[in-house]
Amino acid sequence: MDIREFSLAYARSPFGIGSCLAALAAGAAARLLGSSPLGSVLAALGAFAALLALALAFGVGQRAAVAELGRESGSRAAARLAEAASARARLAALRLAQPEVAAARDLLVLEAGRLVEDCRRAGTYDPEGVQAVVDSLALVDAWLKEADESSVERRFELPDANPFPEAAKRTAQALREKAIVVSARRAAAVGEIPGADRIAIEEELK
Repeated sequence: MDIREFSLAYARSPFGIGSCLAALAAGAAARLLGSSPLGSVLAALGAFAALLALALAFGVGQRAAVAELGRESGSRAAARLAEAASARARLAALRLAQPEVAAARDLLVLEAGRLVEDCRRAGTYDPEGVQAVVDSLALVDAWLKEADESSVERRFELPDANPFPEAAKRTAQALREKAIVVSARRAAAVGEIPGADRIAIEEELK
């Protein structure tokens, strides 16, 4: 954490906000006691500087900044996991007539569910894994749009405006690749040891 990050985190923390309010109160009190506007500002700045110095001297400021960064990180993680859960729910609800795409979608939905559940339990998340789930929804949406266009073109004997050869096969393959990414990132995010590595460790300990 550099000085800028610390300053911003400290200012956003409850302790930092309380220090700012106390400093403003000191400036207002100085004004009520007859101080000039400049003197009131200097009193407020002096009070804030004194509070900050005390907070740093006793480690309270550092702990407040770290706690605020942790709170913000947790909030971002929760928001991103909610985004992944929403994308997963939409994927699961889609009716896909093409068996290969449907099977690949089901695998992705399974791995996405494990990612969201395990990360929520561990209080963490993996940006790459979450993005893979969100991207998978975009892939299926694009395939469905192409399938609808192709259906209309066949019905009315129109030329293919946007050729997409082997659309189902390629979409299914892309979804399977996304599922692999989600599975790997989930394991990394929660610190899961692969089965082969776990057995090797057990063998080394014997």
